[in-house]
Amino acid sequence: MPDAAPTTDKVWVAIHKQIALVRVEGRGSFKSSTALKEFGRSAIGAGCTKAVLDMTSCVGMDSTFMGTLAGLATRLRQRENGGMVLLNLNPRVRGLVATLGLDRLVEAYEPGAAPESLSGLAALSDQLRAIESAPDPRDAITRTMIEAHEHLVALTPENIPRFKDVLTYLREDLNRHGAPPGPT
Repeated sequence: MPDAAPTTDKVWVAIHKQIALVRVEGRGSFKSSTALKEFGRSAIGAGCTKAVLDMTSCVGMDSTFMGTLAGLATRLRQRENGGMVLLNLNPRVRGLVATLGLDRLVEAYEPGAAPESLSGLAALSDQLRAIESAPDPRDAITRTMIEAHEHLVALTPENIPRFKDVLTYLREDLNRHGAPPGPT
């Protein structure tokens, strides 16, 4: 039997009223994290208080993507009635969310378990547009990776030993290439 066709990694976004809608297809990775972070900032600036992510087609996420989600969830939680919801998590992705402590910041639901109040959002999928993972300069990607891992380390002490060496390497890499440290 032939293998299934490889999935394309894509992040789709839209804003509907005060809700930022996101659909992750394939893997959520560092490649789309800067674009997702910018979308999140734009959505919050436009008045969004909630982010709802459809993870039906998500097969995995790297730590940079999860750290970017943690940063966005933290900013949303600072708003009145703000927060982030992850819908339709398969067991593998649910495990990733729990392992890094992201489930402390978000509401996470497996397929069929979402509250009725969110069921109408699926009808809005035709409003979604793909965010492009533009070829960011190396220092921009590195800064996004540092920021994302700092969010994960701040989330739970268990993440400190997981990402201490990663953060050291990324900071040294940024300094080695002559980019002055910027805000994270």
